[in-house]
Amino acid sequence: MLTPLGLKNWLFYFLCVFYFFQAANLQANPTNPAKLLVLDFELHDFTQLPAPAAELTRTQTAQGILAAALQTAGYALVAIDKNLQNQANQGFGYLVSHPDKAAELGKTLQADYVLVGRVQKPSYLFAYLMVQVVEVKTGKQLAEFSREAKGEAIEATRRALLQIAADIPTALPTAKASTSPSEALSFSAPIYQKNTSKDFDTVIDDLLFAISQHNFRLTEQSTIGQAIAERETKSFPKITVLHFCNLTYAQALLEKNIASPLHMPCRISVRQVNNQVVIETLLLPNNAAEQAFIDEINQILQEIVNTGAAA
Repeated sequence: MLTPLGLKNWLFYFLCVFYFFQAANLQANPTNPAKLLVLDFELHDFTQLPAPAAELTRTQTAQGILAAALQTAGYALVAIDKNLQNQANQGFGYLVSHPDKAAELGKTLQADYVLVGRVQKPSYLFAYLMVQVVEVKTGKQLAEFSREAKGEAIEATRRALLQIAADIPTALPTAKASTSPSEALSFSAPIYQKNTSKDFDTVIDDLLFAISQHNFRLTEQSTIGQAIAERETKSFPKITVLHFCNLTYAQALLEKNIASPLHMPCRISVRQVNNQVVIETLLLPNNAAEQAFIDEINQILQEIVNTGAAA
C-alpha cells in the first residue's frame, strides 16, 4: 500500500519529471518544420462496375489518415479548401500527371511539399494506395510510394497509408519534422475508459487476472484512495492504480525509440464514482513508423480494461 508520505513524494517526483521533460521538449523543437500539403485522394477504378460505396469511403478518408500520421511524425500540415483543389485539378488525373501544377497550388498555400494521392483499383480484390511527393520550390516529383490494400476495409487502407507515411521522410532528405524520433515522445496520449456497476474489489480481481493472462506482471498496486482516507481520517472514494509490465514489449518500445521509460510500466486506474466504477488506461500515442506494433499493445490494454468492466 502507498503510505501518505509515499504518495506525497510520488506526486512531487512525477511533477518534477513531467515539467523537466516538457521544458526539454520545447527547447529541442526546431521553429520551422517542413510544411506539407496533403491533397484529397482521387479514385482511379479500372474495374468494369461503378465504384461501390465502400471504395468511395476509402478514397474520401485516405487524405485524413495520411495527414494525421504525418502530423504525429512532427510535420506541419497545410490546410486546403476542397474547392481550391478542384479549381487546380483541370481534369481527372490532371494533378497526378502535372507535378508542376501541384507545386503551383502548394506555392499559393506556402507549403514546402505537396502530396498527391490516388486510389488505383485494378481488381475487385485489392487496390493500390499511391502518393506522389512534389517539391514546391522546383516543381518536380521527388518520389512516388505505393502500397497494396486487400479488399475494401478501412483498416487495410489505414495500414497501407501508415506504411507510406513512414516512407515519405526518405524522400525529404533536407526537410525537418518538428522533432526527432526520440524527442517526439509525448506525455499526451489517448485515454481508454470503461464504466461498470460491478463491485470495486471484483473489478480489481478481474483486472489482475486479465493482466496475468496477457503475460504481464503486476509491479505495484497503489491504493491511493485508501491512503488519503487514512491521512485525513475520513472517508474518501476508492482509487487504486495498477502498475504492470511485459519486459519483451518494454524492450522493443525502448529499442525502437517509440516510447519513453515514463510510459512504463503500463497503468490502469480504478476509481469509485457514485454507483459506478471507472476504469481507465493510458494508451500509447500513435507512431507512423511503428503503428502496427503500437496498435498491438493498445489492443491488449483495451482488452484488459474490457475484462475488468465485463459483467
